[in-house]
Amino acid sequence: MQPKKRTGLLIGACVLVVFGAAFAAAGGTAIWADTSQRDDSGYFSTNAHSYQTRTRAIQSEKAHVGRWFPTWLAGKVRLDTSSAKPLFVGIAPKRTVDAYLARIDHAKATDLGFDPFKVTYEHYAGSAVPRPPAREPFWTASAVGTTHLTWALQSGDWSVVVMNADGSPGVSATVAAGVKIPALLWIGIGSALLGLSLLGGAAAMLYARSRSYGRAPTAVEPVVA
Repeated sequence: MQPKKRTGLLIGACVLVVFGAAFAAAGGTAIWADTSQRDDSGYFSTNAHSYQTRTRAIQSEKAHVGRWFPTWLAGKVRLDTSSAKPLFVGIAPKRTVDAYLARIDHAKATDLGFDPFKVTYEHYAGSAVPRPPAREPFWTASAVGTTHLTWALQSGDWSVVVMNADGSPGVSATVAAGVKIPALLWIGIGSALLGLSLLGGAAAMLYARSRSYGRAPTAVEPVVA
């Protein structure tokens, strides 16, 4: 085998090793997460954390879900909230939420961190007194009371709003979020199998390269009479 072909096999094998290891690791992680990290309802959940503001509403930052995203992979999003007062939790397109809150005193939760938990609030002044938010017709998903809200993920720009059910100021809520990914186990298995296949291809290329050295012709010294 020519030296250029041996070099090509070596480079190809290295590329397959890199991609194969990445797919195998990702698949193994997905399988581990699916089999050991979900709760009894099948959700991957954050711990519950406290959010407080003197304003009438807490708004999340924009959650963007691109059109390319296969929403069936994510299944559902779950929000579990609790408070001393009856709460309202709603999800709607961000543009609609911005228009709704434009004249209402509210706070936007930004710079979220979960290990350890931290949150920064951006305050927006407003003088309007809202009617009970559950009476508004634009919410894509909503719940009232000590809430357990589930929502099927859709493409678009979304925002979550937490308010007192009567729209009064002084919101204090404990919130935990979760996501269910029904296809994660099969994605993990497929990714792991692809990774192992690529690693097998790399091994075959290295074996072919090593065999080529054994078949290389040896030089024969001339016999001097």
